[in-house]
Amino acid sequence: MSNVKPSAADDVQTMSAGAAEAVVERAAHVAAAGMPLAAGLRAAACEADSRQIARALRGVAAELERGRSLDECLQSARRVPPHLAGLIRAARRTGAVGPMLAEWIANRRAARQHWRGVLATLAYPALSVVLMGVVFLIFAAFVVPPLRQMLEEFGINLPFNTRAIFWLSGTGAGVFATVVGISAVALIVLRLIGGRLAWSWLMTNLPLVGPAWHWTGASEMLRCLSLLVEHRVPLPEALRLAAEGITDRYVAEQCRRLATRVESGTSLTMSLIDLRTLPLSIVPLVHWGERYDALAEALRSAAEMLEGRLRIKTALLAQVVPPVLFVIVGIIACSLVGLIAGTLIPFIRMLS
Repeated sequence: MSNVKPSAADDVQTMSAGAAEAVVERAAHVAAAGMPLAAGLRAAACEADSRQIARALRGVAAELERGRSLDECLQSARRVPPHLAGLIRAARRTGAVGPMLAEWIANRRAARQHWRGVLATLAYPALSVVLMGVVFLIFAAFVVPPLRQMLEEFGINLPFNTRAIFWLSGTGAGVFATVVGISAVALIVLRLIGGRLAWSWLMTNLPLVGPAWHWTGASEMLRCLSLLVEHRVPLPEALRLAAEGITDRYVAEQCRRLATRVESGTSLTMSLIDLRTLPLSIVPLVHWGERYDALAEALRSAAEMLEGRLRIKTALLAQVVPPVLFVIVGIIACSLVGLIAGTLIPFIRMLS
């Protein structure tokens, strides 16, 4: 075997999504400082904590020295999300790559932090419910059947609660497992066929967490769009560039539909009203911005309004959801106690 050292092109092609995001972040700092991009990325590679990120930085720097652009390097990578390349194209279109990239990345981090706050609120109680459900299913699958068979062989007249628990641990558990399996298969098929767009649409329409997901994506889009409009990018092109540079594919698709309507002569305000797929609460602010030639400020204010609503939603979920889920945990725990009591009482009666 010959030890063949991977080339810079190989390092770029095998770059992960996390490494690509780190490359874009370092590129934003380098461009904002006014340094040559390739040299700045090589200097950043020397200070990187991860070998993977350092290798990706050196690979991109080598490709830049060969004459390729940063968005071309990102497009050639196999596992890089397309919104990162769109982000670079949008920044290059404005003529202010450094500040544009830095603010865009800060907006994306803020949006991701909002969604992580929602997940952190729901993670512990949801995990408790899942674990209790798993314990109940294991108990119903491995403990109840031999006890049930023993009681039936003795011919004991079972009380109603014991029969109900036996049904719950048998037929009920089977129905529950079937529903969970079908749901899992449906989600996998939806993800494979519909891609990220279908997944984003599903998350948007979920109860409880759907509005928080949608507001997060819409806020990210509004901040990206305000940056582009502030740098005098025409509105239809700004909408398309924003669609390429955000992570929520459903909101990105709405951006493209808005761009088509605006290009045909419809105002952004009326386009939002006609589509009714983005939060209609932003319409008055957008209308004010179009009327007084302050659209960038209006879009930024709309994003801040959605983020404030998201913080209120997160606080409400933190107050309401955990008690509800813990009540469900208590019900499952009582069911386990009832299951044990329901199987022991007939034995006690038989011994008496």
